[in-house]
Amino acid sequence: MTSFHHVPQAATHDQAALLDRLQTPIWIFDIEQERMHYANAAAVRLWGAETPQALYARDFSSTMSEATRRRLADYLPRLARGETIDEHWSFYPGGQAISLHCRCSRYFTHEGRTGMLVEGLESDISLDASSLRALEAVRHTPMMVSVFDGQGRQLVRNPAALAARRGQTSFAACFSDRDLAEGLLQRLEGEPRTSLEAIMRVDDSERWHHLDLCRATDPKTGLPMIVMGELDITPRKTLETAQLVSKRQLEVVIEGLDVGLLLEDEQRRVIVANQAFCDLFGIDAPPEHLVGMDCQEAAQSTKAYFTEPEGFVARIEELIVARRKQSRDLLAMADGRFLERAYTPLFVADQYHGHLWVYRDITRQRHQEADWARKASTDPLTGLANRRSFDDAARSVARSVKDDGSQAALLMIDIDRFKVINDTLGHAEGDKGLRLLADTLRHHLRQSDLPCRTGGEEFMVIMPGMSAEEAWAVAWRLLRQIAEATIEAETLPFHFTVSIGVTCFLPGDASVEAVTQRADAAMYQAKREGRNRVAVRW
Repeated sequence: MTSFHHVPQAATHDQAALLDRLQTPIWIFDIEQERMHYANAAAVRLWGAETPQALYARDFSSTMSEATRRRLADYLPRLARGETIDEHWSFYPGGQAISLHCRCSRYFTHEGRTGMLVEGLESDISLDASSLRALEAVRHTPMMVSVFDGQGRQLVRNPAALAARRGQTSFAACFSDRDLAEGLLQRLEGEPRTSLEAIMRVDDSERWHHLDLCRATDPKTGLPMIVMGELDITPRKTLETAQLVSKRQLEVVIEGLDVGLLLEDEQRRVIVANQAFCDLFGIDAPPEHLVGMDCQEAAQSTKAYFTEPEGFVARIEELIVARRKQSRDLLAMADGRFLERAYTPLFVADQYHGHLWVYRDITRQRHQEADWARKASTDPLTGLANRRSFDDAARSVARSVKDDGSQAALLMIDIDRFKVINDTLGHAEGDKGLRLLADTLRHHLRQSDLPCRTGGEEFMVIMPGMSAEEAWAVAWRLLRQIAEATIEAETLPFHFTVSIGVTCFLPGDASVEAVTQRADAAMYQAKREGRNRVAVRW
């Protein structure tokens, strides 16, 4: 196979002469720069140029239509994937129409861009003047026309469809409802044609389209294919559905009658409020007296009911601008209550028609959740934070150290010979030792420090804002206080000691595990050096 990668600059005389002897026009076109890179003699004649150099210097961009430009833009990703594209083209060199079947394949420019190697072939399908004109009309009509094979894979589409769906290459991807697309493919297996109105995907938006679909036969392969024509009917659908707005607004109100409701129009005037809403906000007037009220002014007048008045108003404005469906917020009231607020923008056929606020008193639920959260983050035996709380706090401290250069230390504390205590005195006495250690940490650390029980007899202390030297001194003080404490056991009082590893959070730590590993290594160093002591690893 002849390689065309370096044809314009590096082809030998014999290769160029061989290509020039071909009656088939061959040329290489740079799609991105819209200029010719190479043409054999047949292609030079086809394009009506006196010399190859004159053809290479020709400004194709000045005569290229937008439909042609969109068509070539669609070729680029397909060629980059290695696809060979066989399509009919009409060219107009010197104003004269020339129709040709073109086989287009990938070609890499010297700059590494994907270009196009074109072979002008004799078509096995003869197109008369009427057919050629019809083909050009389809290419320039604003109606979107796409052709798919029987399995819904795209075969070809006109420039209007190309402009609307550059990244969508399947029948199903054109539809907002993929189940509808699958159903249509099945229907067309038994019906020759069908028409419907559906919501279709156009770039990143959704539009109402009228669809005409028909089953046909691929003139090249003889296999079934599907032709789909689309017209945008979004404006008409918007008018048709306007009458549904009032009905939809009433339905929304009915759906939430057990909570406080406030329905506003697009100008932020009250349409409907219910009694539950008035009760939640202590409004003495009946709900119907609120109709027509300016909600922006009302929000300003009621913001004192909340612990964060300005935040309450700012969040309302944010939601209305964003129009995100079913955004839920927790509102803390100045009287100790908690309200959950849900925001639902009302859209009919993609047209905005106001929004609904739903308020629900969740004070009891909030207290229950807080109790569950406390239990989930607390060690039940000692009352200290558990491993889950340690991991969350350690990650937060590590981020602060890395982001703003603050200091933080970590202590790892392990009871010496704890197994002996349990085996000799029993687990109940061992639990007393764990609780004693927890109390010592709780009562002799700063309020900002976080003591945690992270294992059986293993404890860790996160110490934000503390230097290495300060942490080392605190560790020795804790060591002495623990050693001097006495546990009143059922048989006889006993004492125990601990080994403590000290380290710091460092900005260069890749993870929290790096910090805990240093603390663990320091703690085991203290064990090896005789226990009841402090060891440091920076």
